[in-house]
Amino acid sequence: MSRRIVVAEDEAAIRINLTRLLGLEGYAVYAAPDGAEGWRLVQEHLPDLVLSDVMMPNMSGHELVRCLRADPLTAHIPVVLLTAKADRGDVREGMNLGADDYLTKPFQRDELLACLQAQLDKAETRQLAARRAAEQAHHLAHFDPLTRLPNRGHFLLLLAHTLAAHRGREAAWGLWAFGLNQQGALAQALGSAGYDRCIQTLAHRLQAVATLTDRGLPGSLARVAGDVLVLFAAVDAPVLEPARAEAIGRELLDTLRTPVRIGDQEHFVDLSVGVGLGAVPDEPAEALLARAEMALADARAQRLRPVVVHTPGTGQAASVGWRLHNDLHRALERDELQVVFQPQVRAADGGVVGFEALMRWRHAGLGMVRPDQFIPIAESNGCIVPMGAWVLRQACREAMRWSAALPAGAPAPRVAVNLSLRQFGDPGLVEQVRAALADSGLPAQRLELEITESTAMLELQHTLEVLRQLKALGLALAIDDFGTGYSSLAYLKRFPLDVLKIDQSFVRQLCHDADDQAIARSVVHLAHALGLSVIAEGVETADQHRLLQTMGCEEMQGWLHGKPMPADQVPGWLAAHRPGRRCSSDARMPRRISTIASDARPAVASSPRQPSAHTAATSQGAAWPTQASSDCVRSIARPSSACQPGTQRSSRSR
Repeated sequence: MSRRIVVAEDEAAIRINLTRLLGLEGYAVYAAPDGAEGWRLVQEHLPDLVLSDVMMPNMSGHELVRCLRADPLTAHIPVVLLTAKADRGDVREGMNLGADDYLTKPFQRDELLACLQAQLDKAETRQLAARRAAEQAHHLAHFDPLTRLPNRGHFLLLLAHTLAAHRGREAAWGLWAFGLNQQGALAQALGSAGYDRCIQTLAHRLQAVATLTDRGLPGSLARVAGDVLVLFAAVDAPVLEPARAEAIGRELLDTLRTPVRIGDQEHFVDLSVGVGLGAVPDEPAEALLARAEMALADARAQRLRPVVVHTPGTGQAASVGWRLHNDLHRALERDELQVVFQPQVRAADGGVVGFEALMRWRHAGLGMVRPDQFIPIAESNGCIVPMGAWVLRQACREAMRWSAALPAGAPAPRVAVNLSLRQFGDPGLVEQVRAALADSGLPAQRLELEITESTAMLELQHTLEVLRQLKALGLALAIDDFGTGYSSLAYLKRFPLDVLKIDQSFVRQLCHDADDQAIARSVVHLAHALGLSVIAEGVETADQHRLLQTMGCEEMQGWLHGKPMPADQVPGWLAAHRPGRRCSSDARMPRRISTIASDARPAVASSPRQPSAHTAATSQGAAWPTQASSDCVRSIARPSSACQPGTQRSSRSR
């Protein structure tokens, strides 16, 4: 193909001579009488070179150079300027604008051809270099330089193309993600070069088995992260069973676990495998890769199962979890959180002593989210700290409002607030509590803070110091979910506590489980020996209430005495509540309780600690039915229907 040259020259004789000369040399020549026409011809033909006079009407040669260099489509075209002036300043101006060379009129034929050929050769060299650079950039953008496998972005493109090709066919597919465990330790042990060699070895091993002909699974490989290789395979079958996918993963894992030789040493590499299965029409490639990576994260976390398989169902659950994780960061500012309050009553007569503040989340798109769904996520991502501080402030304010609604002389109920593990570790916790009391005007003795047993025992010295600072404010302290953790009694007696709470897991089966009865009775004995009062949570039946009361439990919390309610319903509930009146469900409850012999409330052992305010409420003169029949305390009878699990739903969750 002939090289194309645009000639811009206002002198007709020179323009004609140049056209004939270059035409005889095999060039395709497009001639223009001025710069403006020359610029039009350049845009139309995109020549290989422009030969232009400097001084022309309409548009000078310098202006033409400026136009060429300003347009990305023409910026690379070499330009040779023709000038009749020997002024160096004129030449310098043209070169500064981007001209590649110049010729002074008059010039010889050989001089012209040599100049043009030199510029065309340079342009060709630049184009080749640019092409190679583009190819290298493309390869770097789409392939991993270490393993030469497709990288994450390119793999997603390939995967999307493959999934589209299988659309409408009876096909299933799987994605195996192989991840190094303890990547940091391995890199530190092997060094940078050794670690790279290890990754290359693993990639070569996977490439050797990428075409799984014996299983009918043609595979494709990629490196989607620094420590993760993936293998994709499709099968012409409606379903790829999880058991088969796991078996394939284990076989491949055995291949990869062969020792890697680096220098003269062998290294045993620890890996986990996550498998994402798919058979969903129109499923995006990103969703399948995310499913495999979620499965890999589960495998790494468990470690007991090196291969974990996620189906589309498990992937959907994970997607919901991730959505909750994201939306929790905006829940407070979107005003989606709510505090509800559950009554706490005296076991003796049912009189209200307080309320526990419980957090609820009404998600804008998902509706009410269960606390056991969002609380662990909030603990994990740290959102529980500002959320917990908000609950504390709200609880203190609401407790002060209840005081105004009570009759004159009526005792004001306390409010109990849970502190999460992350809250308890927050250096600003004590100041937050002090500020919440000051802002609301709530007396400190009406606030009770609860921490779980496992939180208290995590860092014992820190726990002791924080509890002492909180106690100095004048509030009450409780150990929540007692019996589910691993308390050290040597430290427990040093904590400035007021209350032990019996976890609802021991209350739920209390009426017919001898072990739960023994645990509950032991907790009561221990609390009284330490000068603490006891509150049982999750009390749902009158039989549970009676049995706990005979054990010496002073206070109760659960659906039997009141469901969690919004703050604006508390004053009305307090006004309608009559201590000593049986729950309406009590009339239907059999009086026969399955229990182990132990009829009387145990005496409180002597202790140097003064009993808390809670222990002042005893069961003497109880209006609630405290009589336990001889059958209750002397034998284990058939469990009553009221004590069967699941008869009422406990909503207690922080």
